[in-house]
Amino acid sequence: MATKAKVSPFKTKLLKISGLTVCRAAYSPAHTPPFVAAAILSEPNHILYPPTKKRYDTRSRETLWWNVTSNTMSTVKKVMRSWNNRRMRRAIIEALATCGLDAEGKPAAGDGERRAQGLKGTLIIHALPIILSTKFVDVKLQMELLIRDLIQRGS
Repeated sequence: MATKAKVSPFKTKLLKISGLTVCRAAYSPAHTPPFVAAAILSEPNHILYPPTKKRYDTRSRETLWWNVTSNTMSTVKKVMRSWNNRRMRRAIIEALATCGLDAEGKPAAGDGERRAQGLKGTLIIHALPIILSTKFVDVKLQMELLIRDLIQRGS
């Protein structure tokens, strides 16, 4: 039987990582749905409640739940926020791979050697406006910094 999804997205704690300038990151060792899903799960009469509840009740608790938002950049056009979110997701996936993890934070299969401990919990990344003028290489380096910090914390 799957553990029920928690409804509150506010259980995450803001991470303070020196050198991380393109985003703010919040982490929780507990698995919590992102803000929109939590809003849907708080309203049982919402039309999307049944599929959302099923999705989060059956989602694996042995992985890292992460998502990227750019809601701090409300004055930027939607096309730029979408482009930025795609760029951030790509940087995170590449940073996870660099640290020996797959896109879900589990140790990557490969040479048979466990290079990293798997990550668990919830990671929410809020992009800051400075990211629009930051090169992808620098964004990726900062995401690696973030992932390495999570690994050191032993999440």
